[in-house]
Amino acid sequence: MTATSTIRLDLDALAGNLEAVAALGSADGRPFGLDRLCAVVKADGYGLGAARIAAAMHRMGVRRFAAYGVDEAVEVADAAPHATVLILQPVRSFGAGGGLPGLLSRGRLHATAHQVAQVEDLAGEAARLGIILPLHLEIDTGMGRGGCDPDEAMEVLAAIAEDPRLRLAGLMTHLPDAVGDPMSAIERGRRFERFIEDAGDLVPADAVRHVAATAGLGGASLRFDQVRVGLAWVGYGAEALAGRPDPVALRPIVSWWSRLVQVRRLAAGRTIGYGCTVTTTRETVAGLVPVGYADGLPPTRGDESHRLIVHGRMGPVAVPVLGRMNMDQCVVDLTDVGPFDEDAAVEILSSDPASPASLDRVASRAAVLPYQILCGLSARIPRLLVAGSGGRVENAPAATVSRFDSGSRRLGHG
Repeated sequence: MTATSTIRLDLDALAGNLEAVAALGSADGRPFGLDRLCAVVKADGYGLGAARIAAAMHRMGVRRFAAYGVDEAVEVADAAPHATVLILQPVRSFGAGGGLPGLLSRGRLHATAHQVAQVEDLAGEAARLGIILPLHLEIDTGMGRGGCDPDEAMEVLAAIAEDPRLRLAGLMTHLPDAVGDPMSAIERGRRFERFIEDAGDLVPADAVRHVAATAGLGGASLRFDQVRVGLAWVGYGAEALAGRPDPVALRPIVSWWSRLVQVRRLAAGRTIGYGCTVTTTRETVAGLVPVGYADGLPPTRGDESHRLIVHGRMGPVAVPVLGRMNMDQCVVDLTDVGPFDEDAAVEILSSDPASPASLDRVASRAAVLPYQILCGLSARIPRLLVAGSGGRVENAPAATVSRFDSGSRRLGHG
């Protein structure tokens, strides 16, 4: 199959993001280091490929991961052979297929404890498999989804302590409002800490404490024994950390590239697209880009159209999409681009935060979260790992690799 576009994942930016987070100091003043960083790669690594991303991070030194379900956790553990993987979903049983029993017996899969009844089921599974199962207790401090309230959490701790097949490996919570209400986030962190203090001997000294939400990285009081990050490793969320005296430098790792496949001249007065929502007011050079909503580029929800970046001979220029987004294609206005090749490279998503095609701006125009854009990228688009300033691509057939010059930041419109 010939791909109409490619998603490029910048390994240099990924390494820089991990190092920036690992350099943060915890409440005890020590930098975390990569060995105390837990990378969340749920939803297939936010649509980028959980195994692909975990393998790359593992080569960089990350040894702790979190996934949502059992199957995904096994996939990540296989890709990162010296790492442990935390299963976030409230599972009650494990299958027996593949390498799952071996991973469990070696303590490479950790489960999350949410309720007493669920923990009792996991104790039965541990006995059936003849293993000691590491558990991380999730305490609900306001998210209102998984986990349990502090009162039941004490019962869960007691149940874990009483069963020789279970081991408390960690305690965790997730902050629901760290961006919008940072003071509330700090208070939730204090409640989490008070619960651990009240639990006393039910919490072993080696149990790790960790809080998630990228904005939670902004305060040392919310950084305990381990830092659990998702959006930050992808290179987003820097605005949530902007108030820090030593801002965390994050660089987006994702760019999405396609090319022009047809160029036409349309006279003034011509309509474009379903519903004839656009009528040209001048002679227009229209370019066809083979990317649409089936690929994961959603329609806009307001009057503003998406902007794509066309790389002409004089450099990149932002151009508007004309008319409605189609399933497999869209039309862009090339009239003001200047000289360009008829198969010129086109950026659908730019890794430049200031670009009109940045993830945040595309998501804003579509009225969705940035996560939704990433997770909605079609599996039919090849993901290419790019390393080095020269654009070297890892683990990709040469025939699928195009050399796009994304070094210039000169933009025309937008």
